[in-house]
Amino acid sequence: MAIIYTYPVKLKPVKEDLIVLTDSQGGQGDKTRSATLESLSKAVGIDTFVFNQSIPSATWDIFHNLDRFPSVTVIDSSETVVIGTVKYTNADNIEITFSAAFSGTAYLN
Repeated sequence: MAIIYTYPVKLKPVKEDLIVLTDSQGGQGDKTRSATLESLSKAVGIDTFVFNQSIPSATWDIFHNLDRFPSVTVIDSSETVVIGTVKYTNADNIEITFSAAFSGTAYLN
């Protein structure tokens, strides 16, 4: 029988958070491993860029210099995830448009 745990909702991940990795084919306990978010990012060579928008704006222009098209997560000043329209200008620049101006942080990885 499976053991089910309930954890509180966490809207903002931190580098110490554990990620559980498992072999979906094996189904054996010895195929399951865990790693921190930080160590997993380093292991696969993923750089994260953090952009702080201190002045409220409905359009954020971000130069990240990652030389790729990263995934984007935006958190407002109340630490709530916000959805916007992401436009990849090129491999180093993005523009995020929102329905209203606000300040917050964009995490690109």
